[in-house]
Amino acid sequence: MTIWAFLALAFAVLALAAPARRVQRAGFMLGGWAAAVLVLTGAAQTLRDGASVNFTPGALAILPGFDFALDPLRAFFLTIAAAVYGLSVAFVARDSQRFSPARARLVLGFTTLLFAAMLTVLLAAGVTSLIFTWEVMSLSLVALVFLGSATPATARAGLVTLAFSEAGALAALAGLLVLSGAAGTLSLAGIAAAVPHMPAGLAWAGFILTFFGFGVKTGILPVNGWMAEGYAAAPRGVLSIFSGATLNLGVFTLWIVDAPLAMHVPNIALVVMVTGALTAILGIMYALATHSLTRLLTQSSIENLGIVVAAFGAGFTFTAMGHPALGGVLLVAGLYHMLNHSAYKTLLFIGSGAIGAAAGDDLDRLGGLMRRVPLFGTLFLLGAFAIAALPPFNGFVSEWLTLESFLRVVEIGAVPVRIAVALSGALLALTAGLAVTCFVMLAASSLLGIPRSRAAAAVQRMPASATVPMGVLVAICFALAMLATAIIPLLGSFAGKLTGVDPTAGMVPAFFGHVQVLSQDVVAALTSLGAQLGRGLVPLRGLVVLHAGPGGDPVMYAMSTVLSFVVIAFLLIVVWAIARGVRRHRQIARRAPWDAGLARIRPEMTYTATTFAAPVRVLFHAVFDPEVSREEERQGAFLTAMSHHEVRTHLVDRLLLNPFTTRMQATAAWLARLHHGKVTLYATYVLAALVVATLAAAASLA
Repeated sequence: MTIWAFLALAFAVLALAAPARRVQRAGFMLGGWAAAVLVLTGAAQTLRDGASVNFTPGALAILPGFDFALDPLRAFFLTIAAAVYGLSVAFVARDSQRFSPARARLVLGFTTLLFAAMLTVLLAAGVTSLIFTWEVMSLSLVALVFLGSATPATARAGLVTLAFSEAGALAALAGLLVLSGAAGTLSLAGIAAAVPHMPAGLAWAGFILTFFGFGVKTGILPVNGWMAEGYAAAPRGVLSIFSGATLNLGVFTLWIVDAPLAMHVPNIALVVMVTGALTAILGIMYALATHSLTRLLTQSSIENLGIVVAAFGAGFTFTAMGHPALGGVLLVAGLYHMLNHSAYKTLLFIGSGAIGAAAGDDLDRLGGLMRRVPLFGTLFLLGAFAIAALPPFNGFVSEWLTLESFLRVVEIGAVPVRIAVALSGALLALTAGLAVTCFVMLAASSLLGIPRSRAAAAVQRMPASATVPMGVLVAICFALAMLATAIIPLLGSFAGKLTGVDPTAGMVPAFFGHVQVLSQDVVAALTSLGAQLGRGLVPLRGLVVLHAGPGGDPVMYAMSTVLSFVVIAFLLIVVWAIARGVRRHRQIARRAPWDAGLARIRPEMTYTATTFAAPVRVLFHAVFDPEVSREEERQGAFLTAMSHHEVRTHLVDRLLLNPFTTRMQATAAWLARLHHGKVTLYATYVLAALVVATLAAAASLA
């Protein structure tokens, strides 16, 4: 599988040498699709068989730590990456048409290299192979940011992305070397096995360096400062790959490298959890504060990955505090949310790319797309429903499972830990509420109302390279919700290998195998209430997700997306039937809505994204702390016009990065003055250095 997939990607690169641009794009798509199918096939076989294999390329066998492996967990991540890439390549190829021939070849070539590097990162099993492939992936991403356009803003975004990527890679390398030195091996599995015997200081050092080093790609605070600018500068077509697949690489390293450390040291787990919760809440707040479609979705990616990291951190905390089953449930929730995010964020970024190409990126200048492109608008709207965690879509399943699992914090005995988990859960609950507001704003301002620009009014159709993948992704989002009881056991098997306990034994005991937690009386009572509805359906284990209480108590909570869908569909049918009956038996007259006496409603009079999010900006004004400028135009004593402009500097930039940059610039300026002095001053420096060196030598001899 691996060799043939890389050969298909090599074919995609070689096709770029063809003289005709149509042939280049066709070769790029065929090679990408073939590689994606091959990876999906091989990963599916590994997931089915549960086998693991280790291998080292023959030419690289002399390098220590340059090992690779394929196991079910890696196959799961490979499946997501291949699916995202395969569904994105057509739109990447179409988007490349707006570039010059030379730039288009570079965009397509580096996109192919990025996918190849992602595959090798997910297969890496040694320190050397992981850091080498990570660097190739990082540089490919940086190159794509630089290739977005030839403007100074893009160059600045590329340099910022490069700085964060290289700093993160160096930190991760240093952390891996610390851990491998303490473990006495360059194998990632060997490092994980040696964690219980590591000194606490080395464990903390390795964790901090790897968590925040690899976290540059996950988008966690405070190392996500590159994402807003980098995503906005990169070609539109590749953003679905960045968000749907590349961000998952940081989650993979968190699971492989940092999870053993966090489950062994509870305070490390708390750092992971709190970092994820803060990342999530700040991500959704800044998403609401922007009217750029690309930046909104970028900040939303930060928010969603923050939820994943927080769920992992809580899972590590529960496990470290002696509750591995509950910890496993949260790990399942984190993996599930990562999977869901890849599905609906790929959908939304493909959709936003099509909207940006047709009508621009400014939400305040969009509107009315649902009437002009109804199929595209419906698919985009369903993606917004999914990411807002509205039932019966997939986002609801993983967020519900995460929030409900946080409520089990009462089982943790240590009060400080209980407070930290409870506060993190509260932040995630607030994040979920703000996310609904954010994506109501997104859907309403882009799809509904009247067009607020000529470009939005001129939209007539959307390309099939966008609508077809979006349709497939809507079906995937719906399937990920309906098949929850088939997906949870798979994710539970990964969590069980990490925690040592199968979390599904307590989560849904009546369906996922043998009943181990609930008493037979409780099971019988729940069965009479319909809890076992759907048991035996293929591929479902049942239609209801349950979580058992401790000590044989009744179920703590239950959920069924299938039943939710049935109820919602039934209510919609009832409403439609009533409305149809009313229309049949009563004469309905259509009249123009009240317009307050205006000749016509102008686009600038309508509700925009900026207006919609104004209450949130006011509520969190202390966090945003914007620089506000106002301009007024007057004629005599009368105010004829007023403009209001806000510049928001991100909280992390304002509190950490900008002060650090200012101090570094001041230090550099001071050092620069030392190089522009008089010759006699330089001679004084040399003489002073000689005196100090002589005194130091004399003191050491004495």
